[in-house]
Amino acid sequence: MQNTTDQIRCIVCEKECQEGITVLAEFICRDCEAEIVNTDVRDKKYAYFVLQMKNIWTRDISDQLS
Repeated sequence: MQNTTDQIRCIVCEKECQEGITVLAEFICRDCEAEIVNTDVRDKKYAYFVLQMKNIWTRDISDQLS
């Protein structure tokens, strides 16, 4: 878990936050993490979260190929 006094931009909500997790060098704030974990697959937000997670993986692969 990220615990610093610096504000880091969340890849999901794009807000500046202090606490959350880092997934493949991308930050997800604590609120978004909780929402992702608790969102039902039938919820419209689920597709958005899947897209954001895909973006994390895509960026990581692109960085590895560079």
